Amino acid sequence: MAELRRLSDPALAEVLHQLEAAVCAHPWATAVYAQTLASESERVQVLQPADAWLAVLVSEQILDELHIHNIFVPLDMQRRGHARAVLQAALAEAQAAGASRCLLEVRAGNAAAIGLYRSLGFVDCGVRKGYYRHEHGREDALLMECPLS
Repeated sequence: MAELRRLSDPALAEVLHQLEAAVCAHPWATAVYAQTLASESERVQVLQPADAWLAVLVSEQILDELHIHNIFVPLDMQRRGHARAVLQAALAEAQAAGASRCLLEVRAGNAAAIGLYRSLGFVDCGVRKGYYRHEHGREDALLMECPLS
């Protein structure tokens, strides 16, 4: 059975960057992953049954809010429910730690992710115009929130 495991070794930064680069046109830089892995407040968590990473989630709990900073599934693990599983586990963990809501932003054109978030109870709460780089210029970020009570 897969479990949510926290990563904290900055030496894994390049691995995370390469995994994300395989599925995302604009992945986080290795240095950003290194800083995040070393952070006291941010968490890099993986859904892991044994020696494979099924999904990666970067989050931070600030007071009673869980902020999802990044989530992705390695290319060879996609379309198997791993993003849903890692997000559900993180939401349950945050709720147990006192969080009352979760916030995230998603590319407005990422219909699959938006569908997943909505199926888990997330609702739209704003838009950031031109927030993300896109191959044709800029793309809006859809802001979403989900109550955890």
